[in-house]
Amino acid sequence: MAKETKKENSFKFVTETEREVAVCIAIQKLGKASVQEIYDKIESWNGKLTEKQIEKCAENLRARDLFSIDLSEKDKHGISIKRYLMKKIKLAIPEIAQIKDIVDDPSIIPLKDELDRCKKTRKKGLKSFDYYKVEVLFEVEGEIQGFVPDEKGVLVHYRKGKEIVLYQYHFKNWLRTNLPLINRASSSIGDIRFYEGKIDLNNCKTKICEKFVTNVESGFNSSRGTGGRGTRKAECLTKGMKIITQFSFPRELISPEKIQKAFEVICENATSFGGNHKLSTGRLVNPKVEILEQAIWIDD
Repeated sequence: MAKETKKENSFKFVTETEREVAVCIAIQKLGKASVQEIYDKIESWNGKLTEKQIEKCAENLRARDLFSIDLSEKDKHGISIKRYLMKKIKLAIPEIAQIKDIVDDPSIIPLKDELDRCKKTRKKGLKSFDYYKVEVLFEVEGEIQGFVPDEKGVLVHYRKGKEIVLYQYHFKNWLRTNLPLINRASSSIGDIRFYEGKIDLNNCKTKICEKFVTNVESGFNSSRGTGGRGTRKAECLTKGMKIITQFSFPRELISPEKIQKAFEVICENATSFGGNHKLSTGRLVNPKVEILEQAIWIDD
């Protein structure tokens, strides 16, 4: 992640148009660039934008068909690195010492006009054939704790009838945290569709786990230091059980050819999964991905 240094004299972009202009100029100067590379270039011009702001601008400009992406280069895990490049506008941009000197330069007027014009014809998001659907089978490792306390205070898993279920947001929270492991921004989570998960107990039974919880682990700040908060009980899924769910991915985010490898990298390095994941030892491992549909209709 970029180191967002604090500079007293850094130029702060006030309007959305100023931020978009800065991102456009940086990309044209670099040819094509990742969010990190755009951040570094703007910072070298004494400008101040966060990675989140840069990615939002870049994705907005791509939605308006002004940017395209290049996924030809790969990181050490074989996952494509996302870089943006200009698609339509080419400008004669003067040499830049500080970004504040260029955002109001007359040479940038055609760019501002194009940005304003494209806002009126902005695309509404990814549609048919931009998404594909996969089913993923995970194995359980460790102890995946339940999410909701019962009448005895034990954290148990959600159920539909007698069947244990995992809801969409359980997978969404897990994947959001771990997308950076495959060089994808956590903010991309909004482009992924999630589905309920089912549990294959594999002829096993859930068990009640007990854990002694300290003040530090529970997030409780106490003047008494790092002492205990007592024993916490939770219903746990254990090793040998399996979880199956589905996802719909935009192929521009992760291609179907790379989706198995992407889940392997995530599961190998991911944070724990389950209720109170900071205390949980449970993880999703050994993913097996099956592509169900190569093209599905998603309408935002």
